[in-house]
Amino acid sequence: MGAETLQARMEAFAGVTVTYRRPGEFSFSIVAVPGRNPVEIQDHTGVVLRGQVQDFTFEIAKLKAGMTADPQKPMRNDEIVMELNRSRVIFIVNAEDFSTSHYETSDSYGVAWRVHTKSDRIT
Repeated sequence: MGAETLQARMEAFAGVTVTYRRPGEFSFSIVAVPGRNPVEIQDHTGVVLRGQVQDFTFEIAKLKAGMTADPQKPMRNDEIVMELNRSRVIFIVNAEDFSTSHYETSDSYGVAWRVHTKSDRIT
């Protein structure tokens, strides 16, 4: 299928190995395709704030295979750990605006999920 081939090529050329974990339940290494998504959020006073959400695209079957606890889908507060400039950056699965989902299907064929995160801390 074309969507599977495209995801495999994106992983091969732009993928990075990250650790996906749900603290206290599971932790595993997986290849993800990182990306950034510009967002605009309106605060409680009506001011529009602009920022970026760090996204990671995962092949659904591979992500589910590593998840040993239910539900086998991204959950808010799951963590994605990525090595960056000799540091470990921890991203928390969470949409910037709670009115949006913290993950979504990345293609029309159900091959990949795009998981929205925000940078939480550097260790």
